[in-house]
Amino acid sequence: MYDEWGARLTRAWLGGARRIADRRRGVPDIWRQRRAWVEELAPGRSFIDVGGMFAVAGDVSFWAEDAGATSVLLFDGMDPSLEFQAKHAARQSGVRYQQADLHDPEDVAIAGRHDIVWCAGVIYHSPSPFQQLLHLRQMTGEKLLLGSHVVPEVPGLENACIFYPGRSAAAQAAFAHAHGDPGTRYPGATGPFDETPNLAYANMWWGITPSALRGMLAHAGFSIESEVRYSRFFMDVIARPTAEPDHIPPLGFSRERGQGRLHAMTDDVPGWATTAPV
Repeated sequence: MYDEWGARLTRAWLGGARRIADRRRGVPDIWRQRRAWVEELAPGRSFIDVGGMFAVAGDVSFWAEDAGATSVLLFDGMDPSLEFQAKHAARQSGVRYQQADLHDPEDVAIAGRHDIVWCAGVIYHSPSPFQQLLHLRQMTGEKLLLGSHVVPEVPGLENACIFYPGRSAAAQAAFAHAHGDPGTRYPGATGPFDETPNLAYANMWWGITPSALRGMLAHAGFSIESEVRYSRFFMDVIARPTAEPDHIPPLGFSRERGQGRLHAMTDDVPGWATTAPV
C-alpha cells in the first residue's frame, strides 16, 4: 500500500529529475519551437490540428493557414469556443472544424489523411493512448508533430508508464509538489480524478516515460526524426509514417473468422446455426 515512505520516494525520483533538467541549457521555448515547425512543414501541404481547441482556441491551425497550408482542419471534441469563432471571423479564415473523437474510427475515417498532422496535449488525456496513435497513423501522410506530457524515466524500468486514476491522495500530492501545482491544473495526476459524466478526457490518465512513448510510436507505425525535451515533463517529436502495422487484428477480424468457420461447418452439417457459439 502506498504510504508516506512511498510519497518520499516519489518526490525524490521527481526531484532528482528536476535537478538534472534545471542544469540543461539551450533548450528552445516550447511554443516558439512548435510554431517554427508548423511554419516549416505546413506550406503547400494539407494540415490537420488534432486537439487544438482547448487553451489555444485554434492558434496552431491559424499558424498553418498563414504559413500557406493548402487546407487546414481543426479536429477536437469540444464545442468551438467563442474565442475561436471570433478569431475565425476576424481573419475570414478558411480553417474547417470537425467536432470529433480521436478514439472513434468513424470520426477518424471522416477526417481522412493529411500531409501534416499536429497533435499536442492529447494522448495522455486518453485511457487508450496507443489506440490514439494508431488512429493518428491512419491520418498521417508525411509527418506527425506530436507533443506529450511525460514523466521521468523510472530507474531500472524501461518503457514504464503510470496509470493515474485510482492513486492515493499522497501520490497525487507528490506529483503536485513536483509540478508546483495546488492540485487543480492536472486532474488525475496532481489532484483527484474528475468523474463528471462525459468529461473524463479532461483528466490526465497516463504518465508516459520518453522510452515508452518511443516504443508506442514505433509499434504504431512511426519513425522519430526529431525530438525535443523541454523539461522533465514535456516532450515533442517529429515522426514520419512507416509501414502501417498489421500485427494488431482489425475490428471484426475474429467475428468474421468465426462466421466463416461456422458457415463452412453448415456445408457438412445441414441445419447448423451459423451464429452458434462453438
